[in-house]
Amino acid sequence: MSVSIYYSFINGLTVSKEHSLDLFKQRLLAEGVRSIEGELPVLTTTVSTSKDKTFELLLLERAQKLDSTLHISAHFVHFQRLTMNLFRVLSLIVLIIGGLSVKQFFFTVADSQINFFWVFTLFFIPNMISLLLWLLFFFQSKELTQGWLLRSCMYICRKIEQRFNRNASQDVHFWTLFKCYFAVFFTDKLGRYQLSALTHRLWFSYFLGATLMLVAMLATHQVDFIWQSSILSVANLQWLTELLAYLPGQLGVLVPNIAQIQESHLGALNVLADEQASRLAWSTLLISSFIIYGMLPRLFLWGLMSLLSKVNKNNFTLDFSLAYYVKLRQVLKPNVTSLGISDPDRHLNRSYTPVDAHISTAALPATFYPVALELSESQLAICEQHVREYCPEQLPCLQNVCDFDSQQAMLANIATLQHMHLVVYVSLLRLPDRGLLRLLSTLKRSMEGSLYLLLIDENKQPQENKEKRRSDWYSAAAQANLCLDNVIQFTCNNEGA
Repeated sequence: MSVSIYYSFINGLTVSKEHSLDLFKQRLLAEGVRSIEGELPVLTTTVSTSKDKTFELLLLERAQKLDSTLHISAHFVHFQRLTMNLFRVLSLIVLIIGGLSVKQFFFTVADSQINFFWVFTLFFIPNMISLLLWLLFFFQSKELTQGWLLRSCMYICRKIEQRFNRNASQDVHFWTLFKCYFAVFFTDKLGRYQLSALTHRLWFSYFLGATLMLVAMLATHQVDFIWQSSILSVANLQWLTELLAYLPGQLGVLVPNIAQIQESHLGALNVLADEQASRLAWSTLLISSFIIYGMLPRLFLWGLMSLLSKVNKNNFTLDFSLAYYVKLRQVLKPNVTSLGISDPDRHLNRSYTPVDAHISTAALPATFYPVALELSESQLAICEQHVREYCPEQLPCLQNVCDFDSQQAMLANIATLQHMHLVVYVSLLRLPDRGLLRLLSTLKRSMEGSLYLLLIDENKQPQENKEKRRSDWYSAAAQANLCLDNVIQFTCNNEGA
């Protein structure tokens, strides 16, 4: 009962305005439904089908209706709050660590003389290494977040939920939806920016804590900054200090002058003309360095990654080439075409009966250029029959591309066409290889009109084989940047004469 009350309360706050959800949240909701159903859409719901509605719109409507019983939005809102709270806690912990590291360094020094460059090195070398590692991982093509990071987050969240939200975490879909939420937010492009924003946020917190503690320590302790080196000369240290002090100096911050740099060598402090001025100059240089070289770059990168994360949320799309969405498309909006007449082929002595009209939803252009790719004799006869019915004036142009020479001839013919749509006939059961994928990509680039892909189904194979191959074709079409709505299944029922 408590679980039901919990989800009813959260759902009342968030899902009652489901029609006002932005597109990203609606697509995230659809992904949540997919994670629950698995590879096969087994849950049923009534969706008002209409030829004017796209497959994605029907899919999102179905997800919203299922959400009323599955409470997916409530789960996602809970996960969002959980991750945000974890980020805040981590930021606070890192801020405290940054402050304690400064405090620990100053209190462990035996006297009041501190090597300025040693302090700078201790705090900035790890920061630079971390920045280089982030750049390395950021531009990696392979994702590194689907293994140990997922397991670590699952373990942490499981412990938190078992401690503070035990009843809610007992829901049968709780951890399935958490994996879905993690996969969307912390993998692929969106995950790259989310994790990058978290990394820069933690480093900003670290330098913020270190800077605040540094100001407090220098305000309450008298520290003389010196430098010492066995291999670097005064000229080297002077050049390095001037380089470090350039930006702070341009901003009007007090920085050490040449005399103060030279006289801050170990053992030369007693000859300083004005020790207090030297302490103030070195102190402001160190504080400004923490702010300018530590906090501000991380704050900028944090903001930039957060902005890019929002941009990628707006550009987030569902992968309709997945087997699950391909199967669901056949239920919500089947994209099929058929022969509308029965005209036996004399050579093969076969007849073709039309598919039921209520599932014939594909709309071909009035005029198109037909191309057959490596069709068998029976498949080519079906293709000719289809062209004869829908675009008979283009039947003489139909050619069956089976080798390199015919492919080059076909490409040469297409290059002369202007504003013509292209319909490519292929066998549904053929495996789309790399060569065919390159050809489809070439055709897509060379055509000014739309490209349609017709999958000829002769009903000679078990349904599970056709489902697997249909998914392969949708994946190939997506890789070739084809509109998936233009992938049409051409179904015919063969009857012997």
